[in-house]
Amino acid sequence: MQFWSSAHGFTLISMLIAMTILVLTLPFVYYALSTLQIKQTYTESLSIQQLFTQLRNDIISSTSAHIADNQLYIRFIDQSDNIEKTARFSQYNNSIRRQINGQGHEIYLHQVSNVVFEEQSNAIFLTITMESGEFYEKILYTYP
Repeated sequence: MQFWSSAHGFTLISMLIAMTILVLTLPFVYYALSTLQIKQTYTESLSIQQLFTQLRNDIISSTSAHIADNQLYIRFIDQSDNIEKTARFSQYNNSIRRQINGQGHEIYLHQVSNVVFEEQSNAIFLTITMESGEFYEKILYTYP
């Protein structure tokens, strides 16, 4: 009686080769997936920093800034027509948007879970929670 046939041997060898390939490629798959996560975190952090820089620049060139109903209002003189206008920054669904005099729809940041604007003496305190769970804070100083 023969217990070992060439068909069984071929199947066993094929399974061993497949397992070897799997074991050898797992570290590369893990590295590729972790690289994607790092890239997403880096992109999110960069987007947050761009928002903070834009808000800081808007506040520096403003005539005043204040908070009402968890919305940031920045008054400024429009250079194109020399008329004072108000930019409103607020959460809109899962984004932070900017509107000028209640019109327009400029998205400044996506994937926002929550944003809180707080007014302090000569400063605006901004807290952003992203859908990823990351949490960012910034103090933007206003100039009297």
